[in-house]
Amino acid sequence: MDEFVLWEGKANLKMGIVKIAGELTITNKKLSFKSLSKEIEIKMRDIIRVEIVKKIIKRIKIETANQQYLFFVPRPENVFSLIKNFAGKKEGL
Repeated sequence: MDEFVLWEGKANLKMGIVKIAGELTITNKKLSFKSLSKEIEIKMRDIIRVEIVKKIIKRIKIETANQQYLFFVPRPENVFSLIKNFAGKKEGL
């Protein structure tokens, strides 16, 4: 299956108490977050859980076997749905 972009836009990644501003790209195979100081790639097949965390501002929580990520994005419900539809799927199915 060819890789194609589902969504891209500005996002903040929360690591501990620090928020890092950057650009998030979601494809059918992976999530890529790029900022001046950080670059992260998460393969869709490695995502074991994705949810919307509701506090003052909604954010998307993504879990892999060894890491948790919190992303602040515009319209988190839409972005959540995209990730949910492709997360955990093996390539070639």
